Amino acid sequence: MDITAKAQDKVDQTLSGEGFLRVSVDGGGCSGFKVALTKEPGAEEKDILITHNVLIDPISEVYLSEATLDWIDDPFQATFHFDIPKTSSCGCGSSFQFEDERA
Repeated sequence: MDITAKAQDKVDQTLSGEGFLRVSVDGGGCSGFKVALTKEPGAEEKDILITHNVLIDPISEVYLSEATLDWIDDPFQATFHFDIPKTSSCGCGSSFQFEDERA
C-alpha cells in the first residue's frame, strides 16, 4: 500500500506522535468490503508497518497491496480516500468489491 505525502502529513498531525493508524479491510457495506481506519496504542506482533505510524494486518495487506491512501482537502468534506485498483464501489461509495478478472 502506498501513502501520499498529503495523507502521511494528515496522519502525523492527527496522531500527534502518539500511537498508530491501523488500516484494515472488513466485511460489510453494500458491496462486500469496507476499509476501516482506527487509532491503536501499539502494534501487534504480526502487523506490517507501512510507515513509522501506519500499520496493517497481513490479511488486509493482501487486499490493499496495490491501493493508495490519499488525503482529500475538500472544504465541505475533507477525508482520507483510498484508490483501490480492480475494484468497484456501490452507489454510496463507502464499500467496494473486487472486479471479476475473468472478464
